[in-house]
Amino acid sequence: MLKRVCSVVAVVLFAASPAGALTISGLTISLGGTNSPDDLATSHTNNTSSTSILSSSGPIADAVDAEVSAATRYASNLWADAGTFDPAENVITTNSYDLSLSISADAGTIYDITIDSLFQGILTRVNDSFFGESSAGVSAVSVTLNTAVQVEHGTSAQLLALDYYDETHSFSESGTSSLTGLSGTTNLVFAVTWDSNADNTEGDEAGVLIGLDEAGGPVSGVSSGEYGQLTSLPPFASRDSADDGHFITVTAKVTSVVPEPTTALLLATGLAIASVGRRRR
Repeated sequence: MLKRVCSVVAVVLFAASPAGALTISGLTISLGGTNSPDDLATSHTNNTSSTSILSSSGPIADAVDAEVSAATRYASNLWADAGTFDPAENVITTNSYDLSLSISADAGTIYDITIDSLFQGILTRVNDSFFGESSAGVSAVSVTLNTAVQVEHGTSAQLLALDYYDETHSFSESGTSSLTGLSGTTNLVFAVTWDSNADNTEGDEAGVLIGLDEAGGPVSGVSSGEYGQLTSLPPFASRDSADDGHFITVTAKVTSVVPEPTTALLLATGLAIASVGRRRR
């Protein structure tokens, strides 16, 4: 009799154990409508951008502290070069991209979501002319999550002022947001925007480099702007273009697993059977 009761309890407890999965799905990232491959208004500007998915973990079994994550990257550059004796140029572009994904878990699983962002790159100016001067800058980043605007981080090096000399500044800003006590499926839709600007006069160049080389050949009149050409300006001796861009990492972590009502009922039934077996002995 005891052996039979133990078997029943084992079956019930097995049925009561969580066997679901925590999953990230539907991950997409794409350029927003305000980006363009090149600014064709003049032959002295170059504006390029791209998006990529860096990682996305597959489904995992539900268990406390289990995690799934996904990471994405937006990269761009903006160069302006007026050309000797050409009119001054002030080029402003709105960088934008969209990101969406879904996180789901089986019934009874509670999880938190952490959203980490990193924005870093280079502002640079190049003195090509005795008469020219140039500047470059980026604005604060606006992150809209599910139609609610959240400015997760600003930018400490928002403007490299007009000047006559070669100079390069780096900027790096990070931010973290969190959503807690979630269950079922959570859909996340991001819209990310900020402005980049390059301003110059008579031959000097200005650039905002956020993770892209121009190895494919820039438009006429614009410096190549490749990261390798900045290695002579400390502290950029080993700077890698892949480290720059706007990055978003989304991580979901299981905080608790609660048996479903039917599972809890099975568990209670199993315990009752075990109790009866003990009394009959």
